[in-house]
Amino acid sequence: MTSPALHRLLAIVYFFILWSYLMMRVVLPFWQRLKTFYLFDLPFLPLILGSSLLYLCSIIISEILEENDYSSIAFISHLAIKIWIATLWLDKLGELLKQWEKLLVP
Repeated sequence: MTSPALHRLLAIVYFFILWSYLMMRVVLPFWQRLKTFYLFDLPFLPLILGSSLLYLCSIIISEILEENDYSSIAFISHLAIKIWIATLWLDKLGELLKQWEKLLVP
């Protein structure tokens, strides 16, 4: 007979296996097909869609971890995704700050 903690751990492992399979088989092909549309010529749309997808994944993963009493790991993973999203936007933020500098410096 196994302990309930082992059942929770096995449920989390199964969730991550299922999640990675769905990401590879459904989400990534959808993303590749979506990139062929003209909407991706807009400057910020890929970053907005990518950030929202990453944030949604982070919420789902952290909720699963918190339900199974791994709240510290859930917090760390959610924080890591937030940092990753912030680093995705650093190039655009740098461009924006350079434009502001041109406006402020005479």
